[in-house]
Amino acid sequence: MSQNPLPALPLSVVVPCYGRVELTRKLLSSFAAAPDRFQVVLVDDASPEPLGQLMDEFRAHLDIDYIRQPRTRGPAAARNRGLSAARHTFVAFTDNDCIVQPHWARELTTHLRDASPQVAGVGGRTLAVGTDIFSRYYSYHKLLDPHAHQGRYLYVVTANCAFKRSTLDEVGGFDEDLRRPGGEDPGLCFKLLRRGYVLNYRPSAIVHHHYRPGLVDFARTLFRYGRGCRMQTDRYMPDLATAPTPVPAGPPGERDVTSRSA
Repeated sequence: MSQNPLPALPLSVVVPCYGRVELTRKLLSSFAAAPDRFQVVLVDDASPEPLGQLMDEFRAHLDIDYIRQPRTRGPAAARNRGLSAARHTFVAFTDNDCIVQPHWARELTTHLRDASPQVAGVGGRTLAVGTDIFSRYYSYHKLLDPHAHQGRYLYVVTANCAFKRSTLDEVGGFDEDLRRPGGEDPGLCFKLLRRGYVLNYRPSAIVHHHYRPGLVDFARTLFRYGRGCRMQTDRYMPDLATAPTPVPAGPPGERDVTSRSA
């Protein structure tokens, strides 16, 4: 199969990586199975086992760029590094413990293309790969779906989201002082909300996530997410305890009340 010289979608997908060679291979295979082509930027955050070994397997099937950080700096810095290499109007994010459904990239791109200028980003639906009790908990409570609060989406999650590139540049990307996973995605979204942008939900953009099925890992994950989100809330949205400006009645959903295609 010959390599497409240009992707069909105006989308760059940034994936920060640290280890997980086999899971990364599964993610790249899911990209290759998509009916559309798009740029993939794989940012290796100085993994002990470099992920560049995968490039020979996928260069013929993907428009892929591989970047290896000289030292480990965390997922926020890796995403910013990937953003700097993105070539397209829209930038999506996922992680190397995920698998995307075939139309995932198209769903996110279509939503942002048709949305109003007020919309900065959109998140999709994230489901667990496993069926253990911890995986079912994540899926049931939609912990990696966009978070709705009092009629608006406060943040989307970088396991499954996309943004207009211009809005990410406007707020300076992710805060790189957050060195561990958890909190960098709410922080980015809070900066966008402060500029007057809104976020949307596209449940038809589906990603499957591998969760570690153990109590210790479950507790550590929730602690990291909670601590990081609290740090970014205190930094950017200390007034979250007060009611936001009212929005039209109705449950949060896929429809964007400001979208031209609504």
